[in-house]
Amino acid sequence: MKQKKAYRIILLLARDFLILSLLGNLLALFMYPLEMWSIRTVMTNCMFSIGIGYPAMKGMMWITYILEKRYPWLEAPIKRLIYQVLALTFFSALIMFLGFLVWNRVSVGYNFTTVLKNVLPSLKVVYIFLFLSLVLGNTVLFFKNWKEAAVQQEELKRAHLALQYQSLKDQIRPHFLFNSLSSLATLINTDADRATLFVHKLSDVYRYVLEQRENELVPLKDDLKFLEDYIFLQKIRFGEKLRVENRVDLDMNRMVIPLSLQMLVENAVKHNEISEERPLLIEIYASDGERVVVKNRLQKKEVSEASLGMGLENLKKQIAFFSGDTLQVREEGGSFIVSIPTFSK
Repeated sequence: MKQKKAYRIILLLARDFLILSLLGNLLALFMYPLEMWSIRTVMTNCMFSIGIGYPAMKGMMWITYILEKRYPWLEAPIKRLIYQVLALTFFSALIMFLGFLVWNRVSVGYNFTTVLKNVLPSLKVVYIFLFLSLVLGNTVLFFKNWKEAAVQQEELKRAHLALQYQSLKDQIRPHFLFNSLSSLATLINTDADRATLFVHKLSDVYRYVLEQRENELVPLKDDLKFLEDYIFLQKIRFGEKLRVENRVDLDMNRMVIPLSLQMLVENAVKHNEISEERPLLIEIYASDGERVVVKNRLQKKEVSEASLGMGLENLKKQIAFFSGDTLQVREEGGSFIVSIPTFSK
């Protein structure tokens, strides 16, 4: 394995040295007349190109890597262009000057003035090389990032549709409809006004799910309003056995993944026992300034309702697309806690 790795490194070095030698001699065609060319000229160009070009190439790759992490092309193109040009200009000038200094001191013994005199005419050729490298390398990097962003966007759409589909399926499944209609039948006989309100809330739930299917983010106030309608329907079914405390104290114009809060409450209802002896408490509140937490007592059913287990995973993918933040899931002190980030508008 070590021999294979060493062999690969040697091949990569040979490839880089060959490319640099070819480029160096190609660019030297613009500097030297044909009568000055010889085997020694070619070998000198090769050594100079490798001695100057290889550390310059590695340095440019390192600079590009650092800038790509801090200023990606797709997020900050103007800043990236300015910083990249400045960084590579100063770096290449430094490498070139040091290279000429060492080369002439060691091989010919020129003094500083002679070195500077030799550096200045070569700047044009070297900067042509650096400019071409900058354009080619960053063009490739830009299209690579663009392709990755397109793939991410497609994955986000799939995850978004899957989450909406799961949410819609949860709402229209026969079990949910049966419970809702049973609750409605009871209300019609006991409280006609609440029955009317129940029908309106039920229609609002379906309408919201359908309306938000094309949106990637929605205002927090809209998703909380939808959650209130959903909780109203569940409270009709469970009564005081289900307690939901909403203490979200955030800017209501911040954005969230649509249906995300309802999905977390739905999971709590599906997977936990709700009875007179063990009422279920669900708390919704703000945390760390810009996150919403959904917390419920952990009182798992012996046999919980069937679940594809994809809701949280899809939610994680969507959150990862919009920021470096993550969906935080943990069990702590007998509670199941999920924390989701909100986003600026």
